[in-house]
Amino acid sequence: MARQDDGIGGIEKELDKLARKNTRAAKAAVQAGAQVFAEALERNTPRGRESDQDPHKVHMKDNVVYSKAKEDGEIYASVGYGKETASRLHFSNFGTIKQPPQHFIERTSNEMEQTVLQIVQQVYMRELGL
Repeated sequence: MARQDDGIGGIEKELDKLARKNTRAAKAAVQAGAQVFAEALERNTPRGRESDQDPHKVHMKDNVVYSKAKEDGEIYASVGYGKETASRLHFSNFGTIKQPPQHFIERTSNEMEQTVLQIVQQVYMRELGL
């Protein structure tokens, strides 16, 4: 009887190892995708006229951030702007009564969707050894 328990315990141990490897691979893949998307968002974020900029404010283009991949029922990472600039985002992206919308977030999302998916897939497969 002890042999059956060892066999089942061994299988459970191997399944746990595979699950951890899968989670690590998924986190690495999501992290790589977030980094590539953040780089593209930084490129697409408009700089604006220098004369209108307060030299003491951080510019959105210089404040693109992304989080470390997290697991909360699913694996994800956030890409966006830091605390210094996030409150100003909607003015340039969606426009105001005096400024037309620039939609650089939507443009980045559309441009990078396939690229990010390919990178996530490549990294995931590489991490799993496939």
